[in-house]
Amino acid sequence: MTIETPRPVTRYLSSRLVGGAACLGLLLAGAEAKADPGTDPKITGSIEQHWTTNALDSDRAVTDWYTLLRGSIDQQWGDADANASVHADFEASRYNRASIEDDRSLALSAQAFRRLETGLELRGTLGYRVLSTGDDLEIGPLIIGTRELKQILSAQGQLGIDLGNATSLTIEATESIEKVGDTHFQDDLISPTKLHADRILSQVAARLTRTVGEYAFGGSTSALLASVERVGFPPLQLSFFQYTAQAEAAFKGIDGSSFGLALGAQYLRGADGIYERVLPAWQANFVQPLPKGFELRGTCFGRYETSDTDDPLASWLRRAELELGLKLRENVAVGTGIFAQLKDNLLLENVERSKGVYAEATWGATKTLNIVFRVDYSQKVKTILDEHENTVDAFVGVRTNI
Repeated sequence: MTIETPRPVTRYLSSRLVGGAACLGLLLAGAEAKADPGTDPKITGSIEQHWTTNALDSDRAVTDWYTLLRGSIDQQWGDADANASVHADFEASRYNRASIEDDRSLALSAQAFRRLETGLELRGTLGYRVLSTGDDLEIGPLIIGTRELKQILSAQGQLGIDLGNATSLTIEATESIEKVGDTHFQDDLISPTKLHADRILSQVAARLTRTVGEYAFGGSTSALLASVERVGFPPLQLSFFQYTAQAEAAFKGIDGSSFGLALGAQYLRGADGIYERVLPAWQANFVQPLPKGFELRGTCFGRYETSDTDDPLASWLRRAELELGLKLRENVAVGTGIFAQLKDNLLLENVERSKGVYAEATWGATKTLNIVFRVDYSQKVKTILDEHENTVDAFVGVRTNI
């Protein structure tokens, strides 16, 4: 492995982020002028005790117990025409044996909304997220723990326009900066090294929607530009441009049933002309209440995946899920589900095949306290690497809302 000195991504304080902060400030000022007293904060929390057969998430099976702690707080001020809100959440996992896999994350965001008499709606959001991620590095028979700090700063602005005749147009612009620190190795066996690239993601999108009774029709388009720091040779990650266009339709019934469908195409071009192709994109989902308390949910989609991928550029991802739930009593519910996923790494030519099943039971001990029991089983095969992963994860958890 050859590591070269990274070339910095220079737009860390871009004009779009500064503009997003300014717009949010103006919206907050406008919202505060009309706002009603704030509602009580909404606090959620959960603690789960897991047992897994694959703590390292690899083909080397290591059984372990781990604790997963989550929490969030939301506070909102204002009314339906002008409001402001803040949100914070955290997540932390702690393994008994495989402590190198411990993860921690914290996210903060602020949002402001204003509806004008002219039929315009304005929304601004600023967010910050920091993650400390533990992982393992395999070197022959050795497994070395690694830890990496990642920070994400984002800004988004949305404009909603009422065009009349139950037709609306939404335009949004988003920019996020992903800053990744050096990877630190267990017991300083290797000097800290830059293994992941900084990125700046700039996206503009528009959606046109027309509502007719219980139906909604429309179309959407988006353009995403990723400016990626060059790390390593050959580079570990590449810059790219992605364009998406699709037609959409949705239905929502009075009995709680719903259906959504989106069909279109995605164009992806990698840096230096390394890849350029148009592929179909689709997504379908439904919710269908059934007799005797049953409910059936399903979703499937196909798209380029540019974030959760081992490929330097992207993967072509297809996934399908099906869930069946049953409410036995007012405070007791059970459910089961299956999934299948196929991920093609575009440049590495590796194929990942995954499938799994889960079973879950939830007991509402009180109005604000739920006890959850769940078992997941999954299989994953990576063709080029010839890795076969089989994982069983079982947990009991306590979730509360305040």
